[in-house]
Amino acid sequence: MRINFSLCQITLAIALFLNPLPAIVAQTTTSGEMVSPTTGINYTRLKNFLTQQNWRQANDETRNLMLKATGRELQGWFTMEDLQKLACWDLQKMDQLWKEASGGRFSFSTQFRIFIETGNRPGRLVAIENFQTFGDRIGWRKDGDWIIFKENLNYTLNAPVGHLPAPRDEYQIAGGRLEYTTLAQRLVTCNIVSLDQRQTAITAINSVE
Repeated sequence: MRINFSLCQITLAIALFLNPLPAIVAQTTTSGEMVSPTTGINYTRLKNFLTQQNWRQANDETRNLMLKATGRELQGWFTMEDLQKLACWDLQKMDQLWKEASGGRFSFSTQFRIFIETGNRPGRLVAIENFQTFGDRIGWRKDGDWIIFKENLNYTLNAPVGHLPAPRDEYQIAGGRLEYTTLAQRLVTCNIVSLDQRQTAITAINSVE
């Protein structure tokens, strides 16, 4: 299926206009809490995979939990609107577990830092080359093309920083650019990224190109 990026940009712009970033105080989560007070999802299984450094199973479990948290288990894929509604507690818990198990090498917030460094903006599509550079940096692209998940991911600590978790669909044109940009916006909205990263992101969101 061929994606019209101009249409995607328009769709994202309209969604952001109708649903601007709210001032959210995210529910904080500690290492001992495993059941989401928002969705009722239990994260013990994910923690066990990560503690065992079973990165492949942990990656699969993360995607399954995201589908469950957004009510998309039956469909098996996300929309931009689904990711905009992903519960903050759940997203923070997934990020926290990945970060703790990998010593900060893998997590959504680790990816976010690289996402910003490569000129991307949460909640806003910019030059596609920026997202391609992001994909190159975290190892989601090889020889100028997006790799086909899941067999071609590197499930070891030798993988590039930010390589995991990889929630995008198996076959996705342009690497899931629209969806990942929306997920990055959710990290900002939920106060999951650091204050400096958050301020950089908010400035980028509010800037006029």
